[in-house]
Amino acid sequence: MKLRSLLTLIFAVFFLGSFAQPTVKTDTRYARGATKAYGRMSLTTNGVSLKERGFCWSSEKKEPTVNDGKSTKTINNNGLIYVMENLTPATMYYARAYVTATTGETYYGDAIKFATIPKGTIGWGYDNGGSAAENNRINNAVKSCVDYWNEYTAIPDLYLNVHYGAQTPTADCSYGGWMRIGPNASYQKTGTVMHEALHAIGVGTTEMWNGSSSPLRKGAGTGEWLGDRANDFLKFWDNNSSSVLNGDGTHLWPYGINGAHEDSGTEILYIANSMLAQAVGEDGLPITGSRSLCMPHYSFTQEDDVKYYIKNENESCGLTTAFLVETEDHKLKWETMTADKATANDAAAWYITFTPSNQLYQLKNASTGNYITYNANGIVCEKSSSVNENNSFVFMRSRTDVTSATGSKLTTERSYWIITPQLGNATAPCLSANTNGTTSTASFSIKNDAKSQRWIFLTSSQAKAMENSGLIAARDAFEKEYKMAMALYNTPHAELAAGADETFLSALNTASASYDNAENVEQVNALTADVRNAALALLGNVYVTDLDNPFNLTPYLNNPGFASNTNGWTVGAGAAYNYSELEFYVDKTKTVTLAQLVKGMPKGTFTLKMQGFQRPGSNDQVYADYNAGNNKVTVNLEMTMATRQFAIQKVKNIMEERQKSQVHNDDKKLADGTHVPNTMASTRLHFDKGYYENVLTGYTEDSGDLRIFLRGSNNASSSWTICDNFRLYFLGALPLEDIQEKITSVQSPIEATGYKPQTTGIFNLNGQRVNESHKGIVIKNGKKYIMK
Repeated sequence: MKLRSLLTLIFAVFFLGSFAQPTVKTDTRYARGATKAYGRMSLTTNGVSLKERGFCWSSEKKEPTVNDGKSTKTINNNGLIYVMENLTPATMYYARAYVTATTGETYYGDAIKFATIPKGTIGWGYDNGGSAAENNRINNAVKSCVDYWNEYTAIPDLYLNVHYGAQTPTADCSYGGWMRIGPNASYQKTGTVMHEALHAIGVGTTEMWNGSSSPLRKGAGTGEWLGDRANDFLKFWDNNSSSVLNGDGTHLWPYGINGAHEDSGTEILYIANSMLAQAVGEDGLPITGSRSLCMPHYSFTQEDDVKYYIKNENESCGLTTAFLVETEDHKLKWETMTADKATANDAAAWYITFTPSNQLYQLKNASTGNYITYNANGIVCEKSSSVNENNSFVFMRSRTDVTSATGSKLTTERSYWIITPQLGNATAPCLSANTNGTTSTASFSIKNDAKSQRWIFLTSSQAKAMENSGLIAARDAFEKEYKMAMALYNTPHAELAAGADETFLSALNTASASYDNAENVEQVNALTADVRNAALALLGNVYVTDLDNPFNLTPYLNNPGFASNTNGWTVGAGAAYNYSELEFYVDKTKTVTLAQLVKGMPKGTFTLKMQGFQRPGSNDQVYADYNAGNNKVTVNLEMTMATRQFAIQKVKNIMEERQKSQVHNDDKKLADGTHVPNTMASTRLHFDKGYYENVLTGYTEDSGDLRIFLRGSNNASSSWTICDNFRLYFLGALPLEDIQEKITSVQSPIEATGYKPQTTGIFNLNGQRVNESHKGIVIKNGKKYIMK
């Protein structure tokens, strides 16, 4: 028995062991410059002895081998980074990790695809205004910086005009490249020049970096960078999925080299700084005057021979129900169809190619062979015998997930702007969708809410998967709408038109029955609209029986408390978002503009509530004016229906609710010892305590689209307006005084006689007891039912 066990062990070691293989996984993250690229791998040896590990690559083969280009060179930054060298600039590559066993077998991971960038053409000059030793250090530092940046960025049209600054304590630089370096030797180094060059390309020196409403920064002060390219690079370089670029009004970190003490002189630091300069440009920082759009780059990983199906990100433009097609007259439109129908129709299929030399994309219709082209007619389809600038576009990746109206994530793919390469034009023409099914040529907007300008590229399998996700999201939206409708119905109310309740419940029962059998997004969306229409029709025929318990229409508002920045709102330039609040400060804007449209509202009495105030000047001046009886507030809360204004009033003056004791450390103490908020942080705490509640009520005889506004002038010195927490209510399809009279006429006899209504039994809507056989709407235990 012992001999047999020993033989079995020997067999397992020598025979089965020969089948053991290492597991090699190529990290999908990477970094690239013009002639170098960097990759990572994960490896499980499974007991196999290895003699070599590295990366191999090819510009021709999708599955390169060690017989193509290869390298075993590494650098270490929280794990090994493999260095691929001697690549060709502006070239497409496939690369993958490999290991070679001591027995000679080579094992590979999956390939990744990337495009090297064109070499940068940054120039420089120095006036040699210091001593010989200083000039030598500064010349070497500037040359070193420019060499790194020309390898790892594609920045053209930038010239670092460097001067010796005898009175300059460290160094400084303006947007565009005018730089001074002082006599402190610690700052006459490569890292200092790199730091100052970041200012030359817009870090801390442009509105896109430090503007209060920049979509690329979380706040104008200290906050995260929101662009994917920079953050994805950091996650790779640091080998940390939590890494994110941060900054303040002047600097970025990590790798910003914000002082001589941060200049370690290492290759890891200098490469990272250079790569980040390229990445923030790819994210949309206007790195030079000729690059006021994002830097063109390989943003969407495609294959030339794959058919892609294109959707618009705007839910009103067919996000879950439609695809982009070429029409017979060579225009573009989005057409409602299922994923199965789209994948069977080459008019809805597109080949996407990429030209590495200029880092631009092309889109060719699979049916006609026509390219999407920008010409005198806008962005249309046009037959072309070759790729040219008119049919080539910048693809700029979005910063947010593609989601439904209910917030459901629909796909793992991001959306993209398709922008004409007019790189010196910050509002260059781009492809946009219209709600009527057509497309148009729009001025590029970098804002997150510019969804109609963004497009999603999907393979056939991805299109079908997104359709499934869309159906789930549509069902979520129906159920949400149904709950909202029932919440309105369950609000204590009385009918103005007999049968309003019965009609509502019948409509909901019909929609609910059809919902169970709905098979696609379009059908579910139609039922959701039916539920909403039924609820709004009910509101047009009822009034509340308790003014303290109105119909709550707040769920019909989009982002009423600014939980997701300003999505859903039309916001004027210069507004700043923080602490879930929106502020307008005179240094950024002289006007207040905030609006939202709520479609299909009934006529009747509405109440709009909001927390907010205006300080129409400096604290001391406004305090003096207010105490003198002079309220100089110039911003109004307003409601209009079908474009006709029906309610307006001034927002609260900051002095109206000043507090006897300090609420927040940032509060301003006034001459009488009271306190008012003085920052967004302190305002947040005042709002949380319920202060500065504005209530606007008005009646409109119109029905249609309700618009709510906060707007007015904001131009007094130190003027400051801030708001949060909008809520919308409906009291009934009558003027307020009529509703009050009806409620009083019902309550008065009871109050006068001391009669208490019975709480058991079944009653009709007139309060008369009925029996179980009664047909129609009845009240039982305080709730309404339909008796059939």
